[in-house]
Amino acid sequence: MKKHTLLLILSIFTFLQLYSQKFTGSFDLVVSQQYDNGNQRGDTLSYFFGKDKTALIIHAKRNQPDLRLIFNVQDSTITGLFEHNGIKGGYILPMNDKYWPGMNVAMRDYGTGPRTKLNYTGKTKEIEGYQTREVLAVNGEYTASLWMPEAIELNMGSVLAYQSVGAGKDAKEIELFDQFGVEGLPLEMLLKSKTGRADVIIRVIHISKTVDENIFSSEGYSISKVDN
Repeated sequence: MKKHTLLLILSIFTFLQLYSQKFTGSFDLVVSQQYDNGNQRGDTLSYFFGKDKTALIIHAKRNQPDLRLIFNVQDSTITGLFEHNGIKGGYILPMNDKYWPGMNVAMRDYGTGPRTKLNYTGKTKEIEGYQTREVLAVNGEYTASLWMPEAIELNMGSVLAYQSVGAGKDAKEIELFDQFGVEGLPLEMLLKSKTGRADVIIRVIHISKTVDENIFSSEGYSISKVDN
């Protein structure tokens, strides 16, 4: 085989590998906290993964406006958009460690995060049309039951990293998940607290393989720019 032909085959193979690692689609992440006194707190976040942009909608409560964040790697910006009393406003942040502490984790290639030997229980169930297997894991704060699919090449650590936008934010939640040593997107997670704090249930629902490109548009918004 000629050298240039071999290089072409290797290039195509590398491209296909990288392409297969890029999840495109959308879903909702539902997070519930359950306290010993019976109180519960829930939050919903909507994620949209396009070919070169990602969007996150943080659904607010108590008559507060939702916040839509648009991550554009090509121009290294994060755009925040909101609408309140008919006024559409927003801001543009530089994409850096100061304003996005979880940036490096969000951009981490699938398959390169911390991993340990997985503790499969042998239990399986179908969630959102995907076959999943139960994995047990533990870190310093939680014991976890995670239901893992094999068909979604996206890591939960990266998903959580998109929430860490803003000066003064930290990456504690990302670090806690990394400590489980699990690579992938659990469609259900039950985190039992070891320290007397609230237990946490996380579910991935409404999974779609398509994304409406309008979710990445800021047309009609009055936007200010935040300097470095």
